[in-house]
Amino acid sequence: MLLSGIKRLGLSYSGIFASGLLLLTLYGCPQERDPQDMALADLEYQWSQILALVQSAPCEDPAQWSYTPYGSKACGGPQGYLAYPLTIDVDRFLNLVEQYRQAENQYNIDFNIASPCDAPLEPTGVDCVDQLPVLLYD
Repeated sequence: MLLSGIKRLGLSYSGIFASGLLLLTLYGCPQERDPQDMALADLEYQWSQILALVQSAPCEDPAQWSYTPYGSKACGGPQGYLAYPLTIDVDRFLNLVEQYRQAENQYNIDFNIASPCDAPLEPTGVDCVDQLPVLLYD
């Protein structure tokens, strides 16, 4: 019965087989994702969570802001420094920053990442310009 239906539709066995193989290839097996791409996507997600907290408050009073090192260069040390408002849940924020540092360090190890070994200057404070935090350097 199925065979007569296939013949009535004018389909060949090889066409059916090729179509089935194509569908199986496209949809039947889960696609492998590159582990480095997945780890990078996780780092980007973590960073977006950190930035969302930083950007949740306008910078109006520099005394209500601080800064912390973030990230992990492949040859050691932080990627840079990030200002954050003291009006947020600081413990939660610093925990997220530390998790990000550890994840970036592991990413560098796992994927043999190289980076410049210059150390970023540590800021001396934070100022507010147009309601945005600006790191100060002497």
